[in-house]
Amino acid sequence: MTGLRIGLLVDQPHKRQYLSLSVAEAGHSVIRVIVAGPDMGALLAQTDVDAWVVDMEAPADESPHSSAQHLDALLESVTVPLIVSDSSEYRPGTEEHNAWLRRIMDKLRQLAGDINLQSVERAQDLWVLAASTGGPAAVKQFLSALPPNLGVAFLYVQHIDTHYTSTLVKMLNNGAYPVSLAKQGEVLQRNRLFIVTAQERVEVLENGTLVSSNVPWSGPYAPSVDQLVANVAWVYGSRAGLIVFTGMGDDGASAGRLLKQRGGKIWVQSPASCTSSSMPDTALATGCVSYNGTPEQLAQQLAAQYQLAPPAINA
Repeated sequence: MTGLRIGLLVDQPHKRQYLSLSVAEAGHSVIRVIVAGPDMGALLAQTDVDAWVVDMEAPADESPHSSAQHLDALLESVTVPLIVSDSSEYRPGTEEHNAWLRRIMDKLRQLAGDINLQSVERAQDLWVLAASTGGPAAVKQFLSALPPNLGVAFLYVQHIDTHYTSTLVKMLNNGAYPVSLAKQGEVLQRNRLFIVTAQERVEVLENGTLVSSNVPWSGPYAPSVDQLVANVAWVYGSRAGLIVFTGMGDDGASAGRLLKQRGGKIWVQSPASCTSSSMPDTALATGCVSYNGTPEQLAQQLAAQYQLAPPAINA
């Protein structure tokens, strides 16, 4: 599960419009909207949602139909998480109101990761696979040579046009490590590979879940290996690794230094086996690389890291 099934409880009909739109844009589904009223208890009890977003004016009294009474009814009727706030002091369309909406969506983003963590097992170790020119073929060779059930998660950062990402998923999704696009709320699960695209900026949270946004990647590359690896270094530290495959440019070299300082490992594809050796060459020049080899040898080294024998490679 990634997106959540959301219920909205509001005290004014106009509030459901901007909340519904924002929740949908955040990747969730609004399955019920309720305008607070005396008969809402039964509706709340019958609704199967993952969380409620409540936008109600702060109570001024304890009259029978006050917002305090409605909120009490909600607390008595549901067992799922609540995000409770009040937008009444902000005029829709203003920067203050937009900032309020962003805060609500940030809370919903964190909640989605927490809920998803309850249903899947987070990988303790994370390896970032970075590549550009020639990368898809090299990474496919690497994955094909890996034994199953290493117990790690992979984030694959490939410099490629967004239109080709679905093709990339199909190309790689035929082995022991299921492949999908990195999406909002995903848990970095054991034995899974997530492809980071140029379209959405992705970050890793402390709890091992992913958050995405439409904010552009910083720097000259999209997606940015340096930006993602710097984030991973702070979250995973010595439990993280970076493998730089074939590619043009120098993306990954800068953050590789930070990853080494945090105790992580940096490996590269041997330049002689690359279509373009610029990315591995630049990483090697930092002095932070502890191993280099062909894609198959990198797979063997990773298997040895976790004390698993790789499958036999046909000559």
